[in-house]
Amino acid sequence: MNDLLVKEYPGPGAFLDELLLQLEEHELENGQVISKSKLWHQNNAEGGYYAAVLDNNSNLIYAAVWTPGSYLWLSSSGPDGCEDAQVKLAKHAATQALSWTGILGCEPGATRFVEAYTTALEKSYVVHRSMTTYRLSNVNIPDQCRDMISRGVLRPATVDDDMQMLANWYIGFNEQCLMPIPSEEEAIKEITFRARIGFLYLWILDEKPISMVCKVRPLKYGCSVAGVYTPKESRGHGCATAMMAVFSEHLRKDYDYVSLSADNNNLTSNYIYQQVGYEKYCITNDYRIV
Repeated sequence: MNDLLVKEYPGPGAFLDELLLQLEEHELENGQVISKSKLWHQNNAEGGYYAAVLDNNSNLIYAAVWTPGSYLWLSSSGPDGCEDAQVKLAKHAATQALSWTGILGCEPGATRFVEAYTTALEKSYVVHRSMTTYRLSNVNIPDQCRDMISRGVLRPATVDDDMQMLANWYIGFNEQCLMPIPSEEEAIKEITFRARIGFLYLWILDEKPISMVCKVRPLKYGCSVAGVYTPKESRGHGCATAMMAVFSEHLRKDYDYVSLSADNNNLTSNYIYQQVGYEKYCITNDYRIV
């Protein structure tokens, strides 16, 4: 591999101006890096860390982005032999005296980065969550959910829906996925925002919402699904499978692929996604420094 250098950018705008086209070559793996950087640029986020390892032809090998209060998001692992790039970027990040919620990225690159980062700081790490990232190109309609599909309907949520109930579902989703738990006020604000921009959908049965799902990270080629949640009293009847099949088919009309990540400890969710046609793509881990 050519000589490598670490380049730090003054903000997300400069980072994207130089690297977006290269990041989009592996859009699914880099979806978080792209979408977070775009969001922070739109919000005029101050501070943060935007850095990349480039070879002497300005080819992107590895990258990391962060803004205060967030995770450090890592790019795709890149070509074979990029371990040197991950180690180089990790050592650079270790000199920054920054504090992130956690470190998230696709394997095997994320492990290499975290090992080098904690070694440089003389600290240790734990895997807080291990997830499988899935990609869907073709939707499968399982026979067992056809009856539910015939009886239910998918529709966008509106601000006239019960935002309190949906906020409670959102909190339940975060608890279930071992993610930071929002306050009730924060949850209502987030759910209302998603409904206003048309990203929140509900599965309706007998005129009653019984499950929810969110569209997230619409990018150049694909988009992602998150926030899949069915309250306990509605589970076990196939509504989540039906909702995911119909929702994924809806998204595929506008995108080349749909992706999502599922906690590896949630066997039910992983089974549902594979039944609908999602195929395992990579492992994504959430690391915490201890």
